[in-house]
Amino acid sequence: MRCTVVAIMLLVSVFVKSEPIYVDIISDYSPDSNIAPTDLATQLLLKLELTLQGKLVLAFMPASRKREWRELVRNSKACLYNKVKTPEREAMALFTPYPLMSFPANRLILKDQPNIPDTISLGTVVRMGLNIGVSEGRSYGQEIDNFIAANQSAFWVAQGNQSAYRLRTMLSQGKLDGIIEYSSVFITEHPSAQALNGYTFHAIEEAGLTIFGYIACAKSNEGKKAIDLLQSALERPDLQQAILNAHTGLFFEQEEPFIIRSLHKAYNIQH
Repeated sequence: MRCTVVAIMLLVSVFVKSEPIYVDIISDYSPDSNIAPTDLATQLLLKLELTLQGKLVLAFMPASRKREWRELVRNSKACLYNKVKTPEREAMALFTPYPLMSFPANRLILKDQPNIPDTISLGTVVRMGLNIGVSEGRSYGQEIDNFIAANQSAFWVAQGNQSAYRLRTMLSQGKLDGIIEYSSVFITEHPSAQALNGYTFHAIEEAGLTIFGYIACAKSNEGKKAIDLLQSALERPDLQQAILNAHTGLFFEQEEPFIIRSLHKAYNIQH
């Protein structure tokens, strides 16, 4: 009888341990079983799910950038990915200690402004009266975020889950003088030299060399379990190498060493 009870307890223990964590990924990505995601961050997130071998199950839910943070507070199973870590956001969410991605810092992309220096401060941009577009709810890094918050009337703020795309379209149509965006994102949409004619890319004094994108989850028991699982995957050397390989060739040649170096440092990889 005692052996039977022990056997049942062991079976229950195995069942409990194998129960997956279900997570709602709040994102503007809508998965299609027949189409692989083109966004690298989404690809890497799905690779994490695969690495965890059924311990974590992801379901994607569409939402705008602004709404996704509200959803994170309301939904105990909600997670976001590829998010910049700021003190304000850490008060709202749990973040993985390790990043999912590293980027060159955002650039100021201008159209038909040939006399602007390669590096410029946002204060100078505002004083020049240039019409610069930004996305509501998006973090561009703490210093830039602080400047935008203190000078909101000086920027054209786009809303909605397609705001970044609309800003890039408005710039190409001449409705804006510039936008703050990753250079690689813009160049991917304008693959030829002719398509890039008239555009210039400027380093922003308030930004650093690189920015990390992390996974953030709700401050709840479910969120904590999801973060622990995701971090355990991010700590695997094989997964780290896959992330490093995915970043190779992704950005401009002159920016790639900063990206790879920053990830080595973040993952505590010793040379």
